[in-house]
Amino acid sequence: MARSTLFAALRQTYFRSTLFAIVLGGVALAAVAFLALRAQVEDNLDRIARTVAYSVEAAVLFGDKQTADEILSQIAVREGLVEVAVRRVDGETFAYARNASGEPLHRLGTQMDGAFVSHGVRAEVVSGQQVLGRVELRGDGKVFVVLFFRVLGVLLLSLGLAALVAKVLARRTEGRILAELDALAGMAHTLRLDGQFERRLPTFEIEEFDALGQDFNALLAEIQLRNAELVDRQLRLERANQSLQHLADHDSLTGMANRARFATLLKQALTEAAASGSHVGVLYLDNDRFKSINDRFGHAAGDALLIDVARRIRGAVRESDLVARLGGDEFAVLLAPLRDVGDAQRVADKILMAMTRGLRLADGVDIELGVSIGIAVYPDHASSDELLLQAADHAMYEAKRLGRGRACTYSPDVRMEP
Repeated sequence: MARSTLFAALRQTYFRSTLFAIVLGGVALAAVAFLALRAQVEDNLDRIARTVAYSVEAAVLFGDKQTADEILSQIAVREGLVEVAVRRVDGETFAYARNASGEPLHRLGTQMDGAFVSHGVRAEVVSGQQVLGRVELRGDGKVFVVLFFRVLGVLLLSLGLAALVAKVLARRTEGRILAELDALAGMAHTLRLDGQFERRLPTFEIEEFDALGQDFNALLAEIQLRNAELVDRQLRLERANQSLQHLADHDSLTGMANRARFATLLKQALTEAAASGSHVGVLYLDNDRFKSINDRFGHAAGDALLIDVARRIRGAVRESDLVARLGGDEFAVLLAPLRDVGDAQRVADKILMAMTRGLRLADGVDIELGVSIGIAVYPDHASSDELLLQAADHAMYEAKRLGRGRACTYSPDVRMEP
């Protein structure tokens, strides 16, 4: 089923209603004009009948039929009468005249006069108080035809102008309506495409459209508010998820990565190194004398020591390197990428240098810091993440055995099993 546009529907509706109004008005005006013309013609014929009665009064009184015929003939031609007769009181025709013109307009007028105007007009011939007879006449309708078609022409012209004006006004009204409907439809289409709910419709000249536009704007404001609330809620959920993810991946005391996070990134770094042929280093750190410090000065001192050690390790490595607390007083550093074992040794030396300065506790007590560091490098010392971490752990114990506060690189002379 074919669907028409709103413009076509409005135009068709306006055309039909305008045409109906014009036709109805035209018929009404034509009827009024016809009745007015008929009354005017009948009044004119009545006046002519009285004039004829007055003119033939003497001829009828003295029985001068010839003079009466001449008078009737002259008046019939002058006044455009089809026929005119003078009849005595007894009904006898005293004088008669007929105008038999053959003009088309004359014939049309005669037919219209007989059909619409009158079937004859009468007037009495009176002399003093005596009725001598009566005048009977019928007009040829020529005047009626001329006047009727003139009025009809003016009427048709007026109706045509009215139709033209109505068409222009209808187009203007259509334009206003369609412009405001297009604004509404365009706004809905644009919102569907870009979802920018801060847009607003302008005010409209048509009251109903303006009310609809205001309701539409109120709906947009409500949607915008709801959307802002949803966005804010989404952001809060994302921040909460990030916070939970951070808590899941980081140590709550030091803020460094935890063992699980370290294991994940170590595995990822080894995969990338295997593909690129580069090296990955692991430093395994253990605090020296942590247990004795924790027992002597309390858990708060032990926590302060761990926090400070983590901060110093973080400051001694690159931004891209990962520092993690594996648990207790043990830390690990993931060095990736790495050129060789020498680079790992230099990083370990920087960490040892950072530990030479002591730590002053909140109560003013100074304690010495110290860590033992084990170094292992992929693929030189191990081929997997677990073996690499074990190698670094073993090297750390070697460092402790050699005298604490030092770094030791894993030696392949010691056999390790997975």
